[in-house]
Amino acid sequence: MSKPMKKGTKIVLAVLIVAVLLAACFASVALYAKREFEKEKSWLPPKLYPQHASVTELPEDLHSAYEYVTRLWNEAVSADNAEASWNTEVDLGGELTLPFGDTDNALIDMIRGGAKDAVQALYPTASGVKHTDEKAGELPQVTLKESDILEYPYNAENVFNRKGEYKSDTYEIVFKLDPAFENTEEIRHGAVYEGVCEILKSAVTVNNADLDTQAVEMRFYVDRLADRLTRVEISRSYKITADVTLTEDYAALSQNGEKDAQVKLPYKATEKISFMWYGLRFTEDYLEQRPDDITTLPLDIHVNAAAVQGEDFTVDYEISDPETMEIDKECVMTVKKTNDVSATEGVKIKATLTYEGRTYSDEITIYITKLEKTTAGVRFWEESAAVAKGETKALPAEIRVPVNESADDKREEEYELFLEISDPEALSVEIDGKDLFATGLKTADAPVTVTLTMKCGGHVYTASLPVNVTETEAAGNG
Repeated sequence: MSKPMKKGTKIVLAVLIVAVLLAACFASVALYAKREFEKEKSWLPPKLYPQHASVTELPEDLHSAYEYVTRLWNEAVSADNAEASWNTEVDLGGELTLPFGDTDNALIDMIRGGAKDAVQALYPTASGVKHTDEKAGELPQVTLKESDILEYPYNAENVFNRKGEYKSDTYEIVFKLDPAFENTEEIRHGAVYEGVCEILKSAVTVNNADLDTQAVEMRFYVDRLADRLTRVEISRSYKITADVTLTEDYAALSQNGEKDAQVKLPYKATEKISFMWYGLRFTEDYLEQRPDDITTLPLDIHVNAAAVQGEDFTVDYEISDPETMEIDKECVMTVKKTNDVSATEGVKIKATLTYEGRTYSDEITIYITKLEKTTAGVRFWEESAAVAKGETKALPAEIRVPVNESADDKREEEYELFLEISDPEALSVEIDGKDLFATGLKTADAPVTVTLTMKCGGHVYTASLPVNVTETEAAGNG
């Protein structure tokens, strides 16, 4: 018959058993984490997708820019696959001079802030107008001669980033015009001037007004991919000096009690004319998906707001490998499976919009893989690079930072980047955001190794790239 175990011994044994179980748990978790961390990750596509080319390059000289926007304007106002909308925004900001005390002037400034809406309402406004509509005749006209343009401030830095890529899908062409371009006499006899006098008649009678044109500027916004005008803004700034006669009530407020006074007011009116072109476009170049993923395709469709899919317009899809996915009428894609081609070359999806007798098409590539998507890491997508002495160019680097999904703003996790250069006398490298820029300092007999390291989430990621520093830029290395 065995002796009963002492209480102290029982406690020691219990602690040992718990410790062993905890150790086993930690070991299992560590093993699982190691396996997950060592899983092969997807870095699709194999190379960064090339950015879309521009149909027309942004003109660098005034004459070319003038001819360019003239063509685009004429095409826009006569297009049967576009709608125009326009309105005018009024700014009565700046210092207002009136013969009143400071307190009354402050009150008038407050009233003036609300008055701009009344003045703005005097200008014509419309939306969704086609060039065949009756209302199209009210569209503000752009009657511009090249000789009216004082300045066309072209700056390549506003168009391209340091990597030589377009900063935006929109060109912005600005013309600064000669103030004499404005016919102020027409303004003084126009409907807006008469409307303002009508609004003011309870307070003042405008005897005469002098409009001194301070500046005139035209801004043309161009969709560089479609080579189309999307918006025109015409800003006119004036300094108004008016001789007025105050009514009895307002004359009593003035400092000297006199009815006759002079008013000075800065005034700016900006006409905005927008064009909405029918069509469709994928807003992403590619997507990376896994089997069983359900995703709404990033497809932007433009038709009249009253149009109904299935009745007024249709959207059809062509899939290069229909066995891998399906797309419903709501543009939702369901991925069914993958294969070698869909993982490496991708599946092409062509979307076609049929609307008002026209068809519009665009394509997107879907890469399908069973591999886990890499959310963090660094890599170089080329095996080597070359930089000429004195040249600065972007290195083929990709930096991925995971997003904190639990955060309300879905911000990226904190991370640090470090560089190591095997020959810093031959090559310098700068980190700019998530881009690397290398500058050749002097030629080197052997490639200079650039090592990029990222610390993020308790992990360390490293990638290296050999860079040849040459005397002159190598052919084809741009």
